[in-house]
Amino acid sequence: MKSSSGTAAASFFNLYVTGQIESATFPLGPETSEIFCRYEAIAGKDWELMSGIRNGITQSASNRKSSFNEPIAINMPIELTYQSTNPFGWPQILISIYGTTFWGIDVSLGYSRVHVPVFGNGNCKSISQMLKAPILRPRCTNMMSDFIRWLTGRNPELKDPKILLDNMKTRGLSTESYGEVQLQLNVMSRGIARLGLEF
Repeated sequence: MKSSSGTAAASFFNLYVTGQIESATFPLGPETSEIFCRYEAIAGKDWELMSGIRNGITQSASNRKSSFNEPIAINMPIELTYQSTNPFGWPQILISIYGTTFWGIDVSLGYSRVHVPVFGNGNCKSISQMLKAPILRPRCTNMMSDFIRWLTGRNPELKDPKILLDNMKTRGLSTESYGEVQLQLNVMSRGIARLGLEF
């Protein structure tokens, strides 16, 4: 009975993720008076979310009282606990940034993604990292669509932002760098060494 329990305990490992989406920075200033973000934690099919919230939306934030290119504080907490049998499909966090215009219209400002930090090969390891992820904004592919964007005040949007997680699906996608998102992530793993994994 003891042996069977030990075998079951060694069939998976756990990953604990805590932290926050701290801020967003736009070197030339955002196009809108306020911004907000939607985030989604995405992992492979062998990963099971044991606790935490897979997706969420932040409050609206602005840096109107400071310089136009100062970081905009978001401070959205993230807390996730995963269980998995293999490291394939390591968790990523996908962030969609939106802004509210002067007329109260919500427009897309871009997308950002980051892998949860990978580290060590011990049985129980932890790490804390400050991460900076670029904000990529889709570009109009021709003058007509660019004119429509200017006329309507709406930027191009991705029908499914998850394509950014697969490099094979982003071929031909035209984007430009618009800024960066800063995250603070604290990660702890347990049971990786018991499975004989090294990374």
